[in-house]
Amino acid sequence: MKIKGIKKCYSMKNVREVAVRSGLDFSIRRYVALMIVFLSGLLLAGLLYRLELWYIVLVEVVGAAAIPPLIMYYYMQRCESKRFNDVDIYLHQMAYSFQRYPKINVALSDTIKVLTGNMRNVVGKAITELECSENDRVYYEALTIIEDAFPCPRIKTLHKFLISIEERGGNYYNSLEVLINDYDRWVKRVYKYQKDISQVKKNSVIGIILGGCLSTASLLISSILGNSSGIDMNITHDGLYQAVSTIFIILNILYFLIIQVQCNKDWLDSERTEEKVMRDFKLVFGESLRAVKMFSLCLGIGGIFLSVVLAFGVHIMVGVIGLVVTLYLVTVPAINKKQAFNRLKEDVYIAFSEWLRDVVINLYEMPLQSAIEGTYESCPAVMKQALGQFIYDIEESPTDVRPYYTFMNEYGILDISSTVKTLYSVSELESDNTDRLLNSLIRRNYEMVDKHEELSNADSISVLKFSEYIPMIFVALKLGADMLLIISNYL
Repeated sequence: MKIKGIKKCYSMKNVREVAVRSGLDFSIRRYVALMIVFLSGLLLAGLLYRLELWYIVLVEVVGAAAIPPLIMYYYMQRCESKRFNDVDIYLHQMAYSFQRYPKINVALSDTIKVLTGNMRNVVGKAITELECSENDRVYYEALTIIEDAFPCPRIKTLHKFLISIEERGGNYYNSLEVLINDYDRWVKRVYKYQKDISQVKKNSVIGIILGGCLSTASLLISSILGNSSGIDMNITHDGLYQAVSTIFIILNILYFLIIQVQCNKDWLDSERTEEKVMRDFKLVFGESLRAVKMFSLCLGIGGIFLSVVLAFGVHIMVGVIGLVVTLYLVTVPAINKKQAFNRLKEDVYIAFSEWLRDVVINLYEMPLQSAIEGTYESCPAVMKQALGQFIYDIEESPTDVRPYYTFMNEYGILDISSTVKTLYSVSELESDNTDRLLNSLIRRNYEMVDKHEELSNADSISVLKFSEYIPMIFVALKLGADMLLIISNYL
């Protein structure tokens, strides 16, 4: 839930539910106490800046409107962090328990002992379903309860693997080691990301406080100049000062709120919906691309002609405006396509890593072609079409290397191309050397995911860190307006 969901924050029922899920106590008394403290701080700020009554009332109204979202997002952040921690415990405990004794019911019984809160309740429901149901798909139905409550691709992968071993048997130790190592790296990355975001939030609060202190410098300067020159340098009665100071406080409130909203993350499910992925896919690779290009060309020619007519027939500025509008309309499809392609590349990085992990797990039990075919049903949407063509090509020519060289090459991601070429070598090796190559594939996959996730997190953090300077921009604008008033009064 982002900005568009802020209206839900004004419901006490919603706030209470999120607070309970986060493991924190919620009470109206505490809620009111937080409102009083926050509004008292804004009142002190208004008095410090010597605002008039009506401006103080405006600041208090904005502050009162911001409090429910601030409290809601605080609970939401705590809730998401707890959910991630619960999933961390669940994944590792389930994997270790199953590794010790390969039975799902035993692994669930061991895992529930170390869980708390909502995750414990959900796992308890899964155990009850497992014990009471006589359906042939009892494992799927029981574990789906957990997957629905905690939508995480890694939980689904683990469940799929555990059900496969429970039903068919086979060697599972190496495959579980692959999953456990993947969980370790994922958890480490997310905890580091959480720590970085927490630091950004702390720095933002410090920036607001320092900005508030620095912005009072104009009052001090006007007082010193007034005492030394004998001229009344008081600017607080000026309407411009009152308006600028009020806007300054309100901007800081909104900045603080936006930081809380943007720092709220869903740590479990980073995948976009299949509908959004396919919409971008059609935009980039769809059959209508030629028609869009022709439309843009015709629009550009017509727009330029019309702009020239308007420039000579009406006014040259009208023609310039028409030309600018035409250029914008012509470039919009290309811009949208580029943005969609970048989103797809991000999806492909995540999807390919998950797909390769499933392939490696399958390779411990089956040959390469079967291992690849076995991943089609659970394959992420962004890879579905390419994987279908890939499977068809290797079925037609099992020994041909070309399908491996062309798989996913439309995205131009060198890490993926190199990894797929290595995957082809599995079919050429003897069984004695397969483990060595699989370990190499696992390492390559981990390195690719780590590099991509670290770069993605670094980009996100860099944007958030840049926002730390925004309070100083507010300060500069306020001091500039105040100094302008001081100079005009002095002159």
